[in-house]
This record gives sequence, C-alpha cells and structure tokens, in this order.
Amino acid sequence: MIYRRLQFLSPASLLFLAALVFIAAGLVHSAQAQTAEVQSSQAQSSQAQVAPAEALLSPADFLGYELGERFTRHERVLAYARHVAEHSERVEIEPYGKSYEGRALILLYVSTPGNLVRRADIRTSNLRRAGLSADGVTPRAAAMDSDVAIVWLSYNVHGNESVSSEASMQTLYDLARETHPSSGTWLENTLVIMDPMINPDGRDRYVNWYNRMVGMHVDATPGAIEHNETWPGGRTNHYFFDLNRDWSWLTQTETRQRMARYREWLPQVHVDFHEQGVDSPYYFAPAAEPYHPVITDWQREFQQVIGRNHASYFDANGWLYFTRQVFDLYYPGYGDTFPIYNGAIGMTYEQGGSGRAGLAVETAEGDTLRLSDRIAGHYTTGMSTVEVASRYADELLAQFSAFFAGTSPATAHKSQSDGAAAWLVRSAGSGEALDALTRHLDGLGILYGHPSRAGERVDATAWRSGENARVELHERDIIVPADQPRRVLARVLFERTSALPDSLTYDITAWALPYVYDLDAFSLARGAAVDLAPSSVSTGTARKTATRADVAPPGTYAWYFEGDDPAFLAELLRRGIRVRYNTEPITLGGDVFPRGTLIVTRRGNEAFGGKLHGMLAEIAAAHEEAATFSATGMVDKGPDLGSGDVRYIEAPRIAMPFGSPASSASAGQLWHYFDEVIGYPVTRMEPNDFKGADLSTWDVIVLPSGSWSTVWNEEGLGALRDWVRAGGRLVAFGGAASWLAGKEGFALKEVKKVETPEDSVRAERAAAKRYADRERDGLTTDNPGAIFEVAVDGTHPLGYGFGETSWMLSRQGSGHEVMLDGSAWNVGILGRRVSGHIGYRAEERVDGTLSFGAESMGRGSVVYLLDDPLYRAFWYSGRRLVANALFLVGQ
Repeated sequence: MIYRRLQFLSPASLLFLAALVFIAAGLVHSAQAQTAEVQSSQAQSSQAQVAPAEALLSPADFLGYELGERFTRHERVLAYARHVAEHSERVEIEPYGKSYEGRALILLYVSTPGNLVRRADIRTSNLRRAGLSADGVTPRAAAMDSDVAIVWLSYNVHGNESVSSEASMQTLYDLARETHPSSGTWLENTLVIMDPMINPDGRDRYVNWYNRMVGMHVDATPGAIEHNETWPGGRTNHYFFDLNRDWSWLTQTETRQRMARYREWLPQVHVDFHEQGVDSPYYFAPAAEPYHPVITDWQREFQQVIGRNHASYFDANGWLYFTRQVFDLYYPGYGDTFPIYNGAIGMTYEQGGSGRAGLAVETAEGDTLRLSDRIAGHYTTGMSTVEVASRYADELLAQFSAFFAGTSPATAHKSQSDGAAAWLVRSAGSGEALDALTRHLDGLGILYGHPSRAGERVDATAWRSGENARVELHERDIIVPADQPRRVLARVLFERTSALPDSLTYDITAWALPYVYDLDAFSLARGAAVDLAPSSVSTGTARKTATRADVAPPGTYAWYFEGDDPAFLAELLRRGIRVRYNTEPITLGGDVFPRGTLIVTRRGNEAFGGKLHGMLAEIAAAHEEAATFSATGMVDKGPDLGSGDVRYIEAPRIAMPFGSPASSASAGQLWHYFDEVIGYPVTRMEPNDFKGADLSTWDVIVLPSGSWSTVWNEEGLGALRDWVRAGGRLVAFGGAASWLAGKEGFALKEVKKVETPEDSVRAERAAAKRYADRERDGLTTDNPGAIFEVAVDGTHPLGYGFGETSWMLSRQGSGHEVMLDGSAWNVGILGRRVSGHIGYRAEERVDGTLSFGAESMGRGSVVYLLDDPLYRAFWYSGRRLVANALFLVGQ
C-alpha cells in the first residue's frame, strides 16, 4: 500500500520522505528508543563541544538536549534563531516589535543566498502583483519581475499549544542546512517567512508554569497536576486575549506589529500552527464547511493539493489524521481566513496535545503522547507545505495576481451579500468613531476616501432602515469602494448581512464594521467618485481642532467638551480636574450640547489657578477633543450650570475580582480596557479577598463574566447588597449579570420558558430525530454571535452618546426579561436581528429582552451589561457604554 502511494511522488519528494522517516524515528519516542536517544543526545553534545565555532548546529547541539526532552523558553528559541541566521547563508533575521511584556518578536527569512540578496525586490514585485505598490507598476508587468512564491509559517499564536515553537527550530534547521536532500531545491523559487513565536508572553507563562509543576520524572497520568493549568492558562497573551481571533480587529500590540509586516509581504501561502485535544489525531487542510462565499475556487482546490501531499507522508509513517471537519473558513479574525481574504492559501494545522499534554500524557486509547511525537507532526506538515509551494510556485503567483485583479472564479461572485459598488459611512455626532474606523482601515490597508462631488445624490440602501433612497453625499462622508485591490477583505468586513452558507460554524457569524462603530451606513448601488485618503493621514472628519487655552477668552467661566472618547474623561479625572455633565440638553448661542456633555467650570478647579487653561488644552489636544468656551453659567435653554441637572463626576475608586471563577477572557478584556483604552486605575484583587473585606473602600466594583457563588454565598451576597444600598455601584458583565438574575433584591430575571402548542408538536417530532443529526439539532438553541438592533433610552446616563437605536453583538441564548421594578431602567432592549445566525428557539427567547440596563438600590446602583460590550475589544461602541456605567451612572 505504501509503495503504491510512493510511486506517484517526485524524486525530490522521495528524498524528503526518506529524510523525514529518519527524523521522525528520532523524534517519535517509544519505550525501547528512549535509552538510545539519550545516548545519541550525549554523543551529539560531546561532538558539539569540539565543533568549529562557525558550524551550523542542530537544535539539539545548540540547546544541549534533544527537541522533545523539555520545553524551550522564548529567549532560547530566539537565541537559536540568531545562531542559524549567523551561520547559514540561507537565513536572515529581523525583529519587528515587542510583546506587552517586552519580549522580542522576530521574523526569519529563509531562501537561497541569491534570493535573500534581492529580498526587497521580491517584496516589491509581490506588492505590484496585488496592485498595491506605490511605484505605479502594473500587476501585469510585475509578473515578469519575480518567480519566487512566498510562504509564511506562523507558530505558537496560542501560548500553551507549545509544540509549535519547538517544531519551528527543527524546520528552520532543515531549511537552512545545505546537507538537507531537498530544501535547497525548494528554496530556489520560494521565500519562507517564519514567525517562531507569535505569543511569547502566553508561551512563557505556560512553559514557566509547567517547569514548576513537573517533577523529576514526567507523570503521564492525565489527572496529574502538570496536566491541569491554573487560571488563566497560557493560551492567551498578556491581557488574556486570543490572538487567533484578532487578525481583523488589531486590538493587541502583537497583532498590530505583525500586521504591519504582513501587509508588506502578502504571502501566497500562510500556515497557522495549533494544537487540539490530547485524544485528537492531526488535522490539516482541506478545511471544514462553511467556506465564506468569497473564497475562490482555486483557494478551495489548492487546499486539496496540499492536504494530499501531507497525507502521503502521514500514510508512510502510519500516523492518524483527519480533514474537512471542525475547522471552517468563515470568521475573518483567524490565521487562516484573514490570509485567505488577502489572496493567500490560508490553513490551520492542528496537532493533538495542547496545554494538557505536557512532555508526555496518556491518551484515552492507552497510548503515551510525547512532545517529540507532536514535534514530528508539525515538522512534517511545515516541510511538506514548502515542498508543495515550490512545486506549484508559478501557479500560486498567477492565481495570486488573479485574486487581486478580481478575475478569480469564486462562488462569492455568484452570491454577494448586497452587491454594493461602494459603502458610504457617516457620523451624526462628533466624528470620533468615524476617525477610529479610518484608523482601523489604515491598519488593514483598505482604501477609502471622501466624495469628490459633495452634494451629489446617489442610489443607496440605508443600513438602519433597510430602505432604498437617494442619499446626498456630504463632504465629510467616508466612502469605501468595492473595486480596490483588497476588494475581498473589504466586502467581508462591510457585508450588511452575513452570507453564511451553513449555520454549523465555529465562531461568531456577524461583524460588519459600521455596526461595530455604530455609524450610519449606506450600500451604494453604483460607485461614487472618491478622493482616496493617503494611509494613516487624518481624514478631516467632523472633529474640530481643540482651541488652545492661551487664546481662551478672558474670564472664561466654563469649557464644554463632547467627550466621545472615554479616555479623555478618564485623564481629566486622573489629573484631578473636576468635571460635570448635563442630564438635560443645553443650548448656548448656536450650539446644542446633548446629555452627557462634559463641562469643566472654573469653580471647583481653583487649585490649578492659571494652569487650568493649559492643562485642558494639553489634554484636549492629546485626545483630539474640541472645546467650546462660555463666559457665563447661564444658558439659553436647559439647565444652568449650577442646576441639579448638571452633576458633578466624582473620580471613582474601582476594584475588580481577578481570578477564578471569572472568565479569563472577560477579566482580560476589562484589564485591557482600563490599561490600554482609557488609562484609568483599577485595583485587581484575588476574588477570595473580597470575602469579609471592607467594601466601603471602593466606589465601583466591576464583576467580569462568571458565576460568583463560590465568592459570594447567600450571606456574602447580602453584604454586597448592603454595600450597594450604602452608595456602592456594581457593574456586572455577561455571565456575572446572569448570575445575579433572580437573586433576592435584584430586579433582573431570566426569561421563563412558556410551553406552547408548537412545543408539543416539536416534542413529538423529537422522538423521530436521528442520532446523526444531534449536533445540528442542537443549533436551534444556539447563538454563536449575531448582531441585533437595540432600542436605546438615551435619556438615561447609561445611554448617553447613543441615538434612539444602536447595534449590539449578542451571544445570549436564553435572554433576560425587561425589568418591571420601579427603580429599574431598561436602557437597551434587543430588537430585530440584522446580521448573523442564531437558532430559531434562541431567537424567540431573546427577542425583546434586555441587553443592558440599570437599577437603583438605596443610594447605590447596579448596571447589567448582558451582552458584553467589550467582547474581544473590537466592538468599538461598547467603549462609551462601559464608560457611562463606570463614571456616570449613580453619580
């Protein structure tokens, strides 16, 4: 059987297979092989001691142990990468940034010496193929410049999927060494870019934890402590973000720095190396359905080509594997889909193991899965990927050019979500959200601009109403043309309703950027003339330039700020400036200041003396906030500044339980919000430290999503209620809000299931359902993540800054009733679903239910944020909602 497979392989493949089998034999442990490997390692170490200084060392020779015997920390992985770059003419190294914790991020460029000499030319030629070069050379002419395909291999995006970086060292060595039987040939027409550790903070967190837990002898028992990570685990980065959900959103520093390099190269092939459960075999392409309709026929077909090449090697070794299941190609934030939407063959490879595997673990079948086994799997698919890319380099380059030219046959062209020729986006407010959107588009490389002919009317479909209308173009509108090099990515991120071919998917199902930024949007039936904005240049939106304080009118009584950026208010409070806000609209001269406008008066800020003007100007300029000055506290309409309707904002002292049972993702999102988004201090404490603590120290307690019964039992919850009644403010996110539902003293209730005649019919049908359909049947009550219209009460402080309607990404599957208590306020109520999938039973239960609200309790308040507005930090409008909850509600 193996011979029949091998006879179809090329001579180069046969040589590689022979080398692979040899390497795998050294990596894959068995009980009988362990002694021989130790002896081999000792012999190699002895040889390394007498090796000449200029020699290229194997990972084992350099590290002093065989790969798979222990985990290698970040600095040693980078040290080996530098060693290879110094001792191989095939490798160059380039730092591209640092992680949040200061660990270096690097790229390795691997090819022939000749290709590396002209590395910059290869990059320029590749951008020309995509129509993205600034030199004006056409993609057709660029096809003559270079015949080198680009392969990008990304390792360890999840820190505790730790085999990836170990495998990267063996892959790097065999691509770099001249004695490898095949790699030199592959590199003649291939440039390999390797990122050996995308998430060094998470990986070192896992490796350091594991090294502390493991004993003198590895314990393969699954229940052993070394196989059970403690909160928060090593999967995520410093702020507990999953970097493999962030490719499109750019919320994390590691993503932003990597994306800057990725945009410069745009590889033809990208691989994201992962691990899955201990008992799972290896997964590689082709991927599972659903595929997003924009994925081209070629991208689908080439996954089959690569998968069959991998299978030939796995078959020869007798390794188990699977394809076309679990891992679909839809959500745009993954390390396979985002590259696909940028013209690549993007793939996820999943080795069985992950954080539970350690150095060795017993599987359900009674086998022992060792780190060396896992290394062999990722090494094999990595090398096989380079081999296939080299073999099909010409076709990869031709199809890459066709993708960006818009000439690739694709299912998408038969089923576009709205057929828009362009998307128009505008802001009814200050323009701060519109500015943030343009910065996001700059980071992704999506082109946009302003209308060339303001005042012109165009045919459009309004996103909020769904109605077709003639829309007048405004000077400050943003237009994103569909016809641009990154047309596919733009369409995916601006599709008004998600084109989901199959509801059995792996992640959220809706994400359109106008919804994310809560902006008015229109799909244009025909393109409008656009003056394209240069990347990373101010777009001149509705924001005014903050007036300098040294030209402030003499005798200024008050400063008015729109305050749409929560970080602006946070800095004012952090600097000790006393701030107020209006609870009713104010008219002054020709200006109307809506509820929630930030007001700074000279009264109350006397301590700053003449420095107040300068401080306000400095802070306003840093946040691009505009100031309106007033020489009087009397207004033309609305409350005067001494009215009780203009409230003082006391800078709150905020605490947050930080640890189990909190969702680490939710806790990390909040930590990131305080640190990186608004820059305001929060005291993070061990959850159990809240038991019996004097809560009066804090004005606000933030509860990340989770069930908190282990921290606050019935007696403890009573103490928490007493703290609220005495003036404390409790802000509960997601599962924490659900945990409070139905508890004594809290107005929030879960939706009760009411039996209907239809339920009886369904129960009868359930008796006839098939076992094979069990997973799909479960989708009826599932909400993976869909976007809903939300009716907002903008008169409540929690709703300040929003219009009558907004949008929210909801993942609720059961829903919470609107609160009927007289002291409770239903500020945001879920309405119609506008994009994405939700099971019909789940949709019935969430329709008309609460998304966010607040209740007064004694002198304090409770805020319920049931649809986590900070989810993955990409839902931009949620930032204002959370700031309202922290700083305005209950003041």
